[in-house]
Amino acid sequence: MTRDTRQVIKDTALDLFHRKGYTATGVLDITKTAGVPKGSFYHFFDSKESLAREVVEQYSATTRLDILSASDPSPLQRIKNHLEHIMTTSAEASYRRGCLLGNFSTEMPPQSSLVASAVDQALSDWAQRLAATIAEAQSAGEISTTSDANQLAQFLVAGLEGSLARAKVSGSQEPLDTFRDVAFSLLLA
Repeated sequence: MTRDTRQVIKDTALDLFHRKGYTATGVLDITKTAGVPKGSFYHFFDSKESLAREVVEQYSATTRLDILSASDPSPLQRIKNHLEHIMTTSAEASYRRGCLLGNFSTEMPPQSSLVASAVDQALSDWAQRLAATIAEAQSAGEISTTSDANQLAQFLVAGLEGSLARAKVSGSQEPLDTFRDVAFSLLLA
């Protein structure tokens, strides 16, 4: 059993959670699709819930929060680049799947506090990083100071998640385009 087997299980789970959802994906589905014995799953993970928590962390890394804290270009451009990255990634792969964080947010059963906590933490981290960059852009005079940076960041994260869900349902780029237009006009208001 290698680290590669562990990663294969995580990658397979990510794909299945996206395609089928958390509740509809069982450990047996994951191990069969990954082509590994069921015992391998339990060698690396205590439960489906502990695997899902790690998958949330792995998925969160794909949102490229590092774009927000780069030293170049300007803070406003970094915000635009970050949001464009998420929208482009979603447009290319997620019309069918949506955002894993949003999907888990709406699907997570109450007893899955470990996963719900990981999703909440990922969304909070995202909003905090976005708020810091918004505050930086406000200090630089690139974004209006009429809105609190933290509230604006929370609004943008929630709005983007809703737009991703709508794009998934409609199979269309339109909700993301609308989000982009409104979000950027809000930032500049």
